[in-house]
Amino acid sequence: MIVTSPPYVTSYSYADIHQLSTLWLGYATDYRALRRNMLGNRRGVRPPRDSVVRKLGNAAWNTYQDMQRQSPSHASSIARYFIDLDKTVQRCWDVLEPGGMVVFVIGNTQYKSVKVDNAEHLEVCMGRAGFKSIQVIPRRVSLKIMTPYRDARGRFTRDSSQRQVYAEELVLIGRQA
Repeated sequence: MIVTSPPYVTSYSYADIHQLSTLWLGYATDYRALRRNMLGNRRGVRPPRDSVVRKLGNAAWNTYQDMQRQSPSHASSIARYFIDLDKTVQRCWDVLEPGGMVVFVIGNTQYKSVKVDNAEHLEVCMGRAGFKSIQVIPRRVSLKIMTPYRDARGRFTRDSSQRQVYAEELVLIGRQA
């Protein structure tokens, strides 16, 4: 069984958050190299070919197109995230023994008024990889330590009059046939 919670696209700079532990544990020796290959990286992300994103399914393609109209650089970052998430699901399939299960905990997000349905894309990836009996279970996040609001510019804030984010996560469960 694999239980994991992938990063949320456009939410945090995971390289910044995890740089000390990653360097200290020896997973990387150069922070710049770590940042370039980290999920959620927005710097230096090349735009993917439309044909690559289109193959990921409607959820990924529609999100990519919507973001392309708002911010092409963020659209590229989101597309890379969707591509990486697809590879992650395939890797989970590859390492599980027959009959194994995978559990993903993920949340949907919104950036520049574009809804990013991470869970729908993840469910498509799981089906494409071969997982069966996929369940999607909503989970309310009630004891949140991180700041649960974003201001008009998309930055985190403690101001409860602003837009609430991440009030719910989704648990996706799949089994190898």
